[in-house]
Amino acid sequence: MEVKKQEEMQERLEKFYRETLQIKEDGLVQAAVPASRILTLRVGEILIREGTVPTNLCFLLKGVIRGVLPNHNGKDVTDCISCRYGDSVMPDSDYTRPASVTMEVLEDSEVLTVPLETVQKLMDQYPRLVEVYRDLVLRSAVMHRELKIAVYQYDALQRYQWFLRTYPGLIDRIPHKYIASFLNMTPVTLSNVRKAVREKQHKENQ
Repeated sequence: MEVKKQEEMQERLEKFYRETLQIKEDGLVQAAVPASRILTLRVGEILIREGTVPTNLCFLLKGVIRGVLPNHNGKDVTDCISCRYGDSVMPDSDYTRPASVTMEVLEDSEVLTVPLETVQKLMDQYPRLVEVYRDLVLRSAVMHRELKIAVYQYDALQRYQWFLRTYPGLIDRIPHKYIASFLNMTPVTLSNVRKAVREKQHKENQ
């Protein structure tokens, strides 16, 4: 039974690297799989804490994880949310520096981890891995840019609609106080916007 589990785990890891990260080099996949682990995390657990230097490159396989940091008043602010299969759940693009945010689990999650020391060694051997890392950084930059545009240029209703489009179904999975923080509004404002949307939909359906 244990051997079967190990084989299933290896197949799962290989599938992630080949299909999700689009790594085709057999040597790279065969080197990455033995060094990889899948962590099971519960709600409230911390994957990476602010101020610590990450030791692993992490990818989301299941669940929801948010990046959180304190504002000038010491109140927690949601900086980012990861909820898609294959999302990189790293606090910063430069993984050699202390984390600028804490990565907190909002829903029971599974995370694939691979030691950054291994990643760096493989980058030196396989140029394809450098391209993968660059793509991850660019994807993260695009998401943060879209969030900034939504927060600074949209009104509360537009921000809420943007969230629904960008994170379909997530509104029903995590506490709304985190979503309100993410969208730079109070929980009361979010509740009022949701109520207004429901009332409008109700009128249109009559």
